[in-house]
Formats: sequence, structure tokens, C-alpha cells
Amino acid sequence: MIPEADRQWGEQLMRLLAPGAAESWGTVILGEPHSKARPRFDKDGHAYKDPADAAAEEATKWRLRQFFRRGPLTGNVALGCVFYRSSRQEIDADNMLKHVCDAGNGILWRDDSQITAKYGGIELDREKPRTILVLAPHVSTMQRGTDYVRDCAGCGQPFTPPREAQQCCSRDCVPAARHRAKAVGA
Repeated sequence: MIPEADRQWGEQLMRLLAPGAAESWGTVILGEPHSKARPRFDKDGHAYKDPADAAAEEATKWRLRQFFRRGPLTGNVALGCVFYRSSRQEIDADNMLKHVCDAGNGILWRDDSQITAKYGGIELDREKPRTILVLAPHVSTMQRGTDYVRDCAGCGQPFTPPREAQQCCSRDCVPAARHRAKAVGA
């Protein structure tokens, strides 16, 4: 059961981030909010995940799976988090948001690049550290995920172009697209 004050905070945050959203979701994750550490490097210069980060991310993933069972959102997403810390330790809100974003991949959204509106705030609550998390589909001109799908001009299959001008899903389809354009123009 979400406390009334936390629920109101979450609703207010969603109205700000995703005005007019038809649906939104929210939960409270109990416990000290985790802050993502900088990447670590081995002696050969290869990056690896800090074991504490990996464990915290898995724990957050488990909590998110319990909360959000419908499958990942596929288009633009608005995400809001209010992190209640038990101490005044200086931790950046963006590092705590990055932890939530990475943990939400494949659960809340397919990829955190779909997040087109984001808020992270830090508050102090020595007695009850927690994270208020809210999300909703987000309307934006910057379309991400499956909100921006077009049919390939070569093969006709749907794809998400990484660039506005891209008409084909691969280089292999470019000759077929040119052939189709000539046939239509003739």
C-alpha cells in the first residue's frame, strides 16, 4: 500500500512530466536508493560492472518485475523518481536515475533511450528511505521505440530508422527501393 503523501507526490509528478497521459503507473521501492558507480576498468583497459552495482541492479530489477507485469513500454516514456535518502551524503540524482534506467531495461521499457522526459529529486527521510517511481507513455516530437516505425522502401518490412531521412532498413534494400521508385515514376 502506497502512503497517501507518496501517491500524491507521484500523481503531481506525472501531471508535470506527461500531461494528459491516458495511463500511468507508480510504485514505491522501499530501502536506500542506489547510486550507479562509474565504470571500472581491469588492467587491460576493459570496462566491467562494479559487483555492488550489479547486485543492486538485479535487486531493483526483481522489484520492478513485481510491480510492472504487463511487459515493457514500446514508445516514448516519461520517468519520474523521488529518492528519499537516510543520510545527507552527497549523491547525484542523475546517478540514482541511471541505476533505475538500467534496471528498467527490458522490464519497464525496451531500452532507456525511450525515456524522453525525466525527473529525479532527492529528499531526506532518515526513518524510511525509499524511491517513489512513476512512469507513463510520453508524447514528444522526438519519437523513440516503436512510436517511430516506417515501412522499408526496399523490402516493405517495418523498421525504426535511426535517422529521419533513412528510407531503407539496410543497405541490401537500397537497390530494391531504387527499382521500386523507377517503376512508380515510369
